[in-house]
Amino acid sequence: MATGATSYLTIPIFHCCFLLWLCQARDTLKPGEDLREAETLISLNRVFELGFFSSGGTPSSSHYLGIWFKNDPNKKPVWVANREYPLLDSSGILSIRHDGNMEIRDRRGIPIIVNFGMLAPSSKTIATLLDSGNFLLKEGHKIVWQSFYYPSDTLLPGMKIGLFNLFTENNRSQYLVSWQSSSVPTTGSFALGLDKYNFTLVKVWHRDGFSRQIGFWDGKRLKFQFESSSHDHNFSYVSKPNEVYFSIQTEEKRSYSWFVLSSSGQIQEYKMMGQKILMENRSICENTTVSKATDCYIRTPYMCQNGETFSEIKGSMPDSAIVSDSVHLGLSDCEILCKDNCSCAAFASFRDDGTGCELYYGEKKVLLRFIGEGKRTIHVRGDTSTESGEQHNRRLLWLVVTPVLSLILPIIVALVCYLRWRNHRLKDLGLKRFQVQVGSYEAAVDQDIGGDKYGRKKDHDLPLLSFDCVATSTNNFSDENKLGEGGFGPVYKGTLLGNEIAVKRLSRQSSQGLEEFKNEVQLISKLQHRNLVRLFGCCIQREEKILIYEYMANKSLDSFLFDPTKKMLLDWKHRFSIIEGIAQGLLYLHKYSRCRIIHRDLKTSNILLDVDMNPKISDFGMARIFGDDEARAKTTRVVGTFGYMSPEYAVHGHFSIKSDVFSFGVIMLEILSGRKIVTFRHSDRFVNLLGYAWDLWKSGKGLEFMDPTLSNTCLSSQFMQCIQVGLLCVQERPGDRPSISDVISMLSHENTNLPAPKESAFYIRTSYSASSMQQTNSLNDVTVSDILGR
Repeated sequence: MATGATSYLTIPIFHCCFLLWLCQARDTLKPGEDLREAETLISLNRVFELGFFSSGGTPSSSHYLGIWFKNDPNKKPVWVANREYPLLDSSGILSIRHDGNMEIRDRRGIPIIVNFGMLAPSSKTIATLLDSGNFLLKEGHKIVWQSFYYPSDTLLPGMKIGLFNLFTENNRSQYLVSWQSSSVPTTGSFALGLDKYNFTLVKVWHRDGFSRQIGFWDGKRLKFQFESSSHDHNFSYVSKPNEVYFSIQTEEKRSYSWFVLSSSGQIQEYKMMGQKILMENRSICENTTVSKATDCYIRTPYMCQNGETFSEIKGSMPDSAIVSDSVHLGLSDCEILCKDNCSCAAFASFRDDGTGCELYYGEKKVLLRFIGEGKRTIHVRGDTSTESGEQHNRRLLWLVVTPVLSLILPIIVALVCYLRWRNHRLKDLGLKRFQVQVGSYEAAVDQDIGGDKYGRKKDHDLPLLSFDCVATSTNNFSDENKLGEGGFGPVYKGTLLGNEIAVKRLSRQSSQGLEEFKNEVQLISKLQHRNLVRLFGCCIQREEKILIYEYMANKSLDSFLFDPTKKMLLDWKHRFSIIEGIAQGLLYLHKYSRCRIIHRDLKTSNILLDVDMNPKISDFGMARIFGDDEARAKTTRVVGTFGYMSPEYAVHGHFSIKSDVFSFGVIMLEILSGRKIVTFRHSDRFVNLLGYAWDLWKSGKGLEFMDPTLSNTCLSSQFMQCIQVGLLCVQERPGDRPSISDVISMLSHENTNLPAPKESAFYIRTSYSASSMQQTNSLNDVTVSDILGR
């Protein structure tokens, strides 16, 4: 009897506990309530869950508000509220504030409005999570805002992808946008949606401007270039006068399915089979079944000897690898950067979360020595197994050659002794010529170039210094003397005959070589101008290639301009002076030097500042000489730097003096705004720095483009004039851009009526989530051989 009584009591207690547990699982957030890090909202039938999560899975990682399937063991979010504004730590709180709008905040107290695109009309709102995965903000029965209006990387059944409120001021576009990496939900490299010019086409865009058609509406049904194995959903296409979109619907009594645009650009199909979630990648490349989606976007490089495929190895990158630590670059961006440049031998993600790029431009045989010395995944161009076999063969060859070398060692010793004696003679001669060179240069600068009115001066032979001499001047290239490192190699500070010098040493793993070295020696040694860096001498000995320059005490312009503390030293007077100085240096190159010279790699890191903050153009390794009757040239090897290249050069390989004018315009806009061309992204529109400047100038809000540190020192009229000149320089067509002499004239006459600039090149006014997606035929942020300054 006791056992039976116990069983009768157990059943009601169990039901009470179950009902109490259900009551605690809420699906709605009301005014005055908070949702904290350890709490979640759960939809009515326990399909979806909303709460906070961390990108790295640790308390110190960035935190976000997201929605995921309740029974997903990995809790991979299908929607993220604050993709561009991660929270600092686990102190996040979601609440409905006094005006009816949802906000997220952390311990910093900075509010992030979740429904910023559609604000609440009153304070009488509630937020509810539905079983469809849609998160609603409602005022009574009226929907104020919903998460389905702002998709992340996931297309759920019932979610619409397309264009809305067409031909009105409130037009809106909805796109899927990939994550930055598999663990970082920040806006990534790929977007999927309807083409804004041809509404029947479904495309995937890469943010550098390339796109790929993946489907189309044939008038009866939506067809895709990838095939789905699932028959559990139907694609629908709706076209009305004011909106056009497509969506999917899951058929009843079948498995639930949805699609994800991955960080690598793949289409991933997910299916829920009972309590299990299955995934399958879908290639979007034509006539293929298995392929990396990034292959669809990459232009074929010019005759890459090592092929266009990459092999994976485990190891570490050499110290000479070039790093771009921008969080806006994912692994697919790294592949495109490397694959589009034949000089790139390998790439890897810079961070553990898959963001940032590390690119290696040296020899593969050097890289393969690091196999097994680290746990990072390195993507190496070509077949690494063949390279490993070749290394083994070389080791066998060395075992045979070693005895032979021992026989000729006495001859080698005698030769070394002779060369040391010869080098001492060259050193003495070089030092004397170096001293003469420095003295003649100082005198020339005092006379504002020296020689005749065009700056022509009697040639001096460039001093050739011995390696021992240069090594001694830099304390044997000690780390204490190292100023920095770029694509050419490391740069050291040295002292020679009482003069401070900068020594640039070509790295054996450098992306540049003998051609660039000879180009710089032949060009810059013949040039003399107060706004050009002076080359004092060089060293060519054994495998060493070294250039000796005048020392610039304040390093490069970008080290000041993009540093939050040091930029305070660049008031308006200094910045305007720097702009004028760069223009004067360009004028000399384009018009008054011995021959017309196109620099081809102008950027803030190649503008050096002396002790008085006077600008000097440096790095002529990519420069080219033009004849007097030559207007433009074409090259099959496009070289330059991400963000600074003119469209005609980046796309077609055409370059002229107007290519340098374009780069100068980019530098001007960077100086005015204090923002970097390669990292700037507008908070709510996918627009680069040029497009942002154009938008503000066109709407009469140009002063909003000003670096805040200039507010107390800048003349508004002069600033607006500079923006207009900068926009004139970055116009799409070379013929529309002014010459550099015209630029100097515009800057010198404040009251001059300037022509109105046309739309900026590379101007893409795109929002993946809230604004209309538009794009020009130009490429955005083309990346080529050099990523960092040298």
